[in-house]
Amino acid sequence: MAQDRDRQRPDTIEIDEPRGREMVTRLLEEGVVAPIPEAEVLQHVPSSQCFDSDLALVYFHKGWEAQSEE
Repeated sequence: MAQDRDRQRPDTIEIDEPRGREMVTRLLEEGVVAPIPEAEVLQHVPSSQCFDSDLALVYFHKGWEAQSEE
């Protein structure tokens, strides 16, 4: 049963810095991410999680989207 669940999960992909920045820009435009300048972080609005790394934010958001689809 666990193998079936694992097969349904999306494959992880490698995201480089330029692609990560592009994805964060899109998330900012969509209102999914909001900057918190005084803390120098970006907040993932739906979950309230904060990140100081674009790549960490992008990977988190991809996981959050996958979990929301289940």
